[in-house]
Amino acid sequence: MSSTNPTRLTENMGPCEADCPAAILDLLSPTEHEYALDWRARCRANLAHRARKLADGDRIRLPEPVTFTDGNVAQEFVVCKRGRRLVLRDPQNGCFYRISRLMTRAWVVVPVTKIHKTLFA
Repeated sequence: MSSTNPTRLTENMGPCEADCPAAILDLLSPTEHEYALDWRARCRANLAHRARKLADGDRIRLPEPVTFTDGNVAQEFVVCKRGRRLVLRDPQNGCFYRISRLMTRAWVVVPVTKIHKTLFA
């Protein structure tokens, strides 16, 4: 391979990385190539995962239990916002944990019944 003709990775080659910004994906011309369509779909799915919002107090459930360095195994957590950071509290033991790349993982928000105070006038 010469330095004047570098090899380029294109979407038709089926790249493993799927972190293309939406602004770039929107510029791409239509294609019928299977690898390119798969790559575009994976990029859009990753963008959708990262766009999900979590509020302080939300309860989330991961598809599989996670084992932490302290030996605790948990699958469901309560979201605690600390400024811009998210930490997760295990509702069973009250300990706080961080999970890397949380927004790209497959989790669901668990509906929680909230009891409101009754006010009498």
